[in-house]
Amino acid sequence: MKIALIHNLKKGGQHRALYEEIKILSKKHVIDIYTLSTSDNSYFPFKDYVHKEVILKFDPPSHFPGSVISIYASLPFIYKEMAEEVEKGKYDIAYVNPDYLTQSPYILRYLKIPSLYHCAEVKREFYENIPRKSKIFNYYITLPFRLPIKWIDKRNAQNALKIMVNSRFSKSVVDSVYHTQAIVNHLGVDTDIFKNLSLPKKNQVLSVGTFSLLKGHDFIIRSLSLLPKEVRPKLVIVGQGGLEKNYLLNLAKSLSVDIEIKEDIKEDELVRVYNESKAYLFASLKEPFGLTLLEASACGTPVVSVNEGGASEILKNMPNAIFVKRDEKDFSEIILSILKEIHQKDSKKQIEKVVSEWSWKSHIERLEGIMKGIKI
Repeated sequence: MKIALIHNLKKGGQHRALYEEIKILSKKHVIDIYTLSTSDNSYFPFKDYVHKEVILKFDPPSHFPGSVISIYASLPFIYKEMAEEVEKGKYDIAYVNPDYLTQSPYILRYLKIPSLYHCAEVKREFYENIPRKSKIFNYYITLPFRLPIKWIDKRNAQNALKIMVNSRFSKSVVDSVYHTQAIVNHLGVDTDIFKNLSLPKKNQVLSVGTFSLLKGHDFIIRSLSLLPKEVRPKLVIVGQGGLEKNYLLNLAKSLSVDIEIKEDIKEDELVRVYNESKAYLFASLKEPFGLTLLEASACGTPVVSVNEGGASEILKNMPNAIFVKRDEKDFSEIILSILKEIHQKDSKKQIEKVVSEWSWKSHIERLEGIMKGIKI
């Protein structure tokens, strides 16, 4: 197939997942990238795997209200231009990924070829009570001006020929919001990279994700504070972006939780941190999927996760993984049992399950089947 791949992504799990997809798809298909200058093209760069990369300039003002007005006044025309460029390429299908500004991108309105939209999530701020501690006044004063994005996202998504999501949990949300019937295709993990290194464990636990309260880092800090000081491990948070880093640091200090922040680290260092940690702690609020759960499990690291969102689909019957309701006392007690090695199981079985059931190869085979089913 000849595929036009479209995105405007910043750093994060969706960008990383797209990188893995492109690596494998490019072995059998011709892929051209269409993106905007606002995307993060240096993070897991795609250029080594694609035929060509087309970057359209979008230079929105950095401050409100211009930053929001540009989404309504300028962005649609840039995507219309992009659609015209795509049309010239005689592609079999457009594989459309999110735009961090609107979630589903405007180009879905203008494409004349079959489109598959890979929807990681809806624009959650308009459907959930998102916890926040920083810039609260700025958020609420600008909210009325950003509210049209809710309807833009919905209309854009409804123009996709098909929508693909990463979990059954996501499907229930996306189908409800967009009034569609999304196709579920779970993501995978590269077990040649994320693997057990047989490293000595440090007295630390790990959480990975943007410095946002959606990722539940604050819940983890409060849970750790309930542990006796003599056994309390250091919390390592690996992440980038978000507004709540200082809040998390101050919260940890106030509760006497030792914390270390690692920003923008390379993949090999992330694998090492997974391996050195006594447990991987996952407390994201209604996370649609949870790619880091697979990464930790592939390394054989014990996992403690809140039982919500897409996590249950990943960790169902997973050795060395424990579900807990969102209760800080219960969460802390499970952490303590892992530190005492009461709950630890055979990490070898954990790794074997990931290798056999969660490969990128299987994800791509399903993706190819979806694409072939909807292309002209």
